[in-house]
Amino acid sequence: MTASDVISYLRALPAAELAKVRQWILAHADESSELLAAVDAGLRSSERTGPRLTTRKELEGKVRQWAGSGSR
Repeated sequence: MTASDVISYLRALPAAELAKVRQWILAHADESSELLAAVDAGLRSSERTGPRLTTRKELEGKVRQWAGSGSR
């Protein structure tokens, strides 16, 4: 799904449903700016050093770290 697809779906929503989507986006705006910054940093790193393979265990640890839930 592309951004254009999402925009097309949003345009087709009734006003009440579109308002719910807007509220959700506003509620997650802080997370979105942090997420975008992290994605940008990852892209810049990948462009400099090339992509890196990550194991499932490494990825799970990173997700826990990013989510603030610590390690298990």
